[in-house]
Amino acid sequence: MTLQQKQHGTWVTLPASVTTARNGSYSLGVKLGLKGLNELRIVSGNTASPVFTVTVH
Repeated sequence: MTLQQKQHGTWVTLPASVTTARNGSYSLGVKLGLKGLNELRIVSGNTASPVFTVTVH
């Protein structure tokens, strides 16, 4: 699975990926460089998670 960030209307893959545990859980850490509201999603193959937001101060 990879992490994507919406930048200027386009989804960009960030240098962060993770494997899923046997029970389907995962944990991912990344340092975001864009301050303010960031739209993110997790992508695995052709499937994307719902968009979630993180605010960076």
